[in-house]
Amino acid sequence: MANLKDFFNKISNNNRIFTAEDIGEMSGNEYTQNEKAIFHQLQNLGIPRRNQLNGNPDVIYVHAYTKADGTHVKAHYRSRNGSFATGYATNTNNTYNSNKPKIKEIKPADFSNLEKYNSITKSLLEINEKLNYNRPDARELMNIGLSGFENLPEHSEFSVFQPEAVEYVNNQLNIKNSKGLVIPKGWNGVIYDKNSGFSKRLSNSPELQKQVMKYYDNKTKSFTSNQILIDFKEDKNLCYSIGHGTVLNPRIENEEFKAILFDKYDFQWLNKEKLPDDHMRFINNGAAFAELTPILTNYYVIIPIRFKL
Repeated sequence: MANLKDFFNKISNNNRIFTAEDIGEMSGNEYTQNEKAIFHQLQNLGIPRRNQLNGNPDVIYVHAYTKADGTHVKAHYRSRNGSFATGYATNTNNTYNSNKPKIKEIKPADFSNLEKYNSITKSLLEINEKLNYNRPDARELMNIGLSGFENLPEHSEFSVFQPEAVEYVNNQLNIKNSKGLVIPKGWNGVIYDKNSGFSKRLSNSPELQKQVMKYYDNKTKSFTSNQILIDFKEDKNLCYSIGHGTVLNPRIENEEFKAILFDKYDFQWLNKEKLPDDHMRFINNGAAFAELTPILTNYYVIIPIRFKL
């Protein structure tokens, strides 16, 4: 996790670091109070898990305590920023590996205990596992939709935004008034870490790189659009997982392309004329049918993109 030591959250005006577990344990009111600070951290640092911070010399572990006014403060991590270091005891039991962590590949979500799902959902989970066996991102996004965000297994590569964050995310992404892009009320969101396998596969995609750079003007050294529609056809994993996505706020900094890919995980029924591939049409139309019932939950996906020019 980069820049842990000097991280400072300009929204919360402190150096607290939210972990994925912290966010998952928040009540609705707590999340609403902290959502802007969480989004700022997501954009500038990412959302680590607790086991990534435990024993790390660049952070300080603050035990739970009660302020003089009676306010209870939950245990949390802070960056070891000199002006904000606290005197509370740190947890240094584990050895910190100073080597830069390798980007992890996405592992299949743990749906081994199918007893908690109804029979239709069980069947779809099993079909998804077989049809998308070699397409990790397509498999995972379908599993997330089928989980209903109720039995979603813990994951080290993404965090979940609650429905309360929809208005804020719409504003932050500058898509509130964009036709077709705005996030509907009541949707959850899945925000991938910039070091996730999904982010890596997107960033390294020749299709994506070729399509976004068509909008770069060498004379002005800027992009001609802040919203670039991407259409994946060659890479089957990205084709089945994203298909059509939108790259938002593209920019080049220090010879590196940076942006985020935004996509809504929803489906429309397509006939053979619109989608000739029988295999793809079977999966698409099956998902389109499932989302008309409580079987498949719609949500939005945000994935950071970075590649060297």
